[in-house]
Amino acid sequence: MFLLAMLFTTAILAQDVVGEKQSLCSFLNERNILSHMDVGVNVGTTGLGIDVAVPVGNYVRLRAGYNYMPRISLNANFTVETSKGGIGNLIDKIDRIEEKFEEYGIDMNSESFAEYKALFDKFSKVERKDYVTMALKPNLHQFKFMIDVLPFRNNKHWSFTAGFFVGPSTVGYAENLEKEALMLEGVNAYNNIYRNYPEYGINGSYLHRVGKEKDDPFYKHGLAGFCLGRFADGNMALMVPGEDASAKAEMVVNKVRPYVGFGYNTSLSEDKRWRLNVDAGVMFLCGSPSVYVDNVYKFDDGDICFDEDGRYLSGMGFDIDGNYYGEIVRWFEEDLEYKYVGQRLDHVDVVHDLHDTPGKVGRTINTISKFKVYPNISVGVSYRLF
Repeated sequence: MFLLAMLFTTAILAQDVVGEKQSLCSFLNERNILSHMDVGVNVGTTGLGIDVAVPVGNYVRLRAGYNYMPRISLNANFTVETSKGGIGNLIDKIDRIEEKFEEYGIDMNSESFAEYKALFDKFSKVERKDYVTMALKPNLHQFKFMIDVLPFRNNKHWSFTAGFFVGPSTVGYAENLEKEALMLEGVNAYNNIYRNYPEYGINGSYLHRVGKEKDDPFYKHGLAGFCLGRFADGNMALMVPGEDASAKAEMVVNKVRPYVGFGYNTSLSEDKRWRLNVDAGVMFLCGSPSVYVDNVYKFDDGDICFDEDGRYLSGMGFDIDGNYYGEIVRWFEEDLEYKYVGQRLDHVDVVHDLHDTPGKVGRTINTISKFKVYPNISVGVSYRLF
C-alpha cells in the first residue's frame, strides 16, 4: 500500500511539473520572450563577426557577439633625423671618419680603436636614406552586447540599437619592418659614440682641430632619432631606437566602448529562417586615442643663453671657449668636465603630451586625434535555429 501511495503521489507531482512547464512556455510564447534564436555571421568596419540574437518581447531584441579585425598591415615611412637636421649627410660624414683620422695621423685599424671601429662599421652599412619603414597593424577584437528596440508595431524590419563593445585597450600598434633593423642598429651605434664623445672623444682623439669644434660631425648633428614635436613647456621630443634596435608605438583607447545605431532586418527565404541584417552606427572611444612611445629624449633646443656672470642657463650651442652644450651632454664649467644630462622618458603620449609633431608622423597623429568615435557599418546573414 505504501508503494502504491508513493507512485500515485509521484505521478501527481509529475503532472504538476509538466503543467507548470507548459504554462511557462505558453507564457513566454504569448509574449514573444525567448521564442526563437538567430545565429549569424557579419562583416564590416569592425571586422568579421558572429552574433546570437533572441527576442524579449514584441519590441525588444537582445544580441551578443564577437568581432575580429584581420591583421592587415599598412606600411608608412617615418623620417629619421638628428636634433639639428636630416641624417642623410651624417651617414656620408661618418663614412669619412677614417679618412679624417688618417689626416691627423691616427690609425683607426689599430687594436685600441677596435670598439669604435665596430660601431662605425655598423653605421657605415646603413642604407643611404633618411627614413625607416614602419608597419601599422590593427589589434581590434572585441565582444559586443546590444539591445535592439523595434518601435513600429506593424513593421519589425527597422530597429534602434544601444549597447557597448568590450575588448583590449590596445587597438593598434606600429613597429619597424625587420629589414630596418640594420638602420636602427646604425642609429644606436652613432648615438652611443655621440653620448661619450664630448668627454672622451674617440679613444681620446677628436675629429676637429682646436677652435673648429663647430665643424665636428658629432657636435654639428647631435642626437639621432624620430622627431615627435614638442612638450607643453616647449622642449623638443626626440625618440631613439630601443636597446633592441626597434621603434614601436601602440594606440590605446578605453576597454569599454559605448555604441548607438540603427539596423534593418528582413527574411531571405520563404520559411523566414534565413535573414539579412544590416547595422550602422558609431562606437564611442570616450575621447581621442592615446599613442604611447618609449625612449623619448626631452631637451631645450633653443639658442644658448648665459646669465650676466657667464653661467649657462638654457639652449644648445657653444660658449666663447668652444665648450659644447648639447641636448644630452653639456659642459659643466664648475667641474671642468662634460656630463650626461639626457632626460629619457617612457610611455609618452604623442597625442596628448606633445604638439607640433612634424612631417608624416604629425599627419598620422593629427588623423588619429580626430577619432573620438569609430563608425560601424556591417552586413550579415543569420539563421533561425527555432
